[in-house]
Amino acid sequence: MDVRGLRVTFPSEGIALLELDRPHRRNALDRTLLDGLPAVLRELDGDATVRALVVTGRGGAFCAGGDLDAIGDLGNETPQEARERMTREFSIAELLLEFHAPTVAAVDGAAVGAGMALALACDLRIGSPGAVFASPFIKMALVPDFGVSWLLARAVGAARATELALSGRKVAAEEAVRIGLLDVVVADPLAHALGRAEQLAAAPPEAARATKRLIAAAAGGGFAQAVDREIAEQIRATRSPEFGRRWAEWSRAVRGR
Repeated sequence: MDVRGLRVTFPSEGIALLELDRPHRRNALDRTLLDGLPAVLRELDGDATVRALVVTGRGGAFCAGGDLDAIGDLGNETPQEARERMTREFSIAELLLEFHAPTVAAVDGAAVGAGMALALACDLRIGSPGAVFASPFIKMALVPDFGVSWLLARAVGAARATELALSGRKVAAEEAVRIGLLDVVVADPLAHALGRAEQLAAAPPEAARATKRLIAAAAGGGFAQAVDREIAEQIRATRSPEFGRRWAEWSRAVRGR
């Protein structure tokens, strides 16, 4: 589990704590995290002693999405290369979604794009007053990815998910609770999440796993199918002139050149 920018600890019996640790980049997912997180999650998922998982980000941000340096060469990939890369990367959200034990996200600060997906893939979401969600893909002439289209619709309903995805606007903590992006807002979301994880870890493991499967099945429509559609649309979007123009403008603004 030695992945730069990631901390995995076991604060109490049966509880695993996974922390994104790139606070200087608001815990944005760089290439190391995108490549390393799937193996870490699979290892934790295969550990029967883990009976609850808490996911958070250090330093005042949950996850600001994909790091600029990690996504800067999207347009240079062939469609097949893009599909293979996105399939690997988006498996992070699916692994969280299908994790054998209950999962709790402690959200402080930004949960944007892929970061929103990581939070929404968890069973429960505890936020701070400073928690902010956004699905800003549309602002770059892109479509939601990382499973956001499926996860967002599941959390807030199709109509509201459409509004959030088409506007790309930010959702602050108070609204996030009201519409279902967060379960509760507290002063110390990590401490609260660890407390909830303790409660959830007390459930019989097989019954907890079966309960998660039943609720996932009841939601209808498969996550994997939604991700496959996202990948196809995102490959088309990254080849559009509008994306190229907006990417160049954004890159210059962020990098100061």
